[in-house]
Amino acid sequence: MKKILIALHLVSIGLLIPGLIMNILRIDITASFFIDINLFNEGRSVLGTLESLWQSGAGLAFFLILIFGLLVPLGKSVIIIYLLLTKTPAQKWSRLLASTSKWAMADVFAVSILIAFLGANAMSHTKATLEPGFYFFTAYVLLSALIVSLLPKQDNYPPVNQA
Repeated sequence: MKKILIALHLVSIGLLIPGLIMNILRIDITASFFIDINLFNEGRSVLGTLESLWQSGAGLAFFLILIFGLLVPLGKSVIIIYLLLTKTPAQKWSRLLASTSKWAMADVFAVSILIAFLGANAMSHTKATLEPGFYFFTAYVLLSALIVSLLPKQDNYPPVNQA
């Protein structure tokens, strides 16, 4: 079981990387006068959004996405690797993983992108398209949640309490 979880975790990290780098959402806004004029057409990745927020001075949004969309998932991955590769992991790391999983906003982030997608498509002259990064990021979220849920079922691991 441990080898399967290690393989799944490597796959999840392989999904997270393009999920952060590739565009997650593309928004296209047009105006119709006598002809259709494209007013806005832009795609953004998580890292591209962070860069844009930093440059525009939106510090709070930058730090929230940085912490919950990037640092927490990466930290969670490091803890999972530790728990999988250590024969007798310290229980504090299992507890930290449990609390990190509670605060991991990656799933909320993925859902918020979907809501933005649906909301943008509801407006006239606005079209939103989910890009490949969204699917990679969502696959990471689901696979990571599965791995965390399977970790406590191993013999040498202290239980991970998820509330």
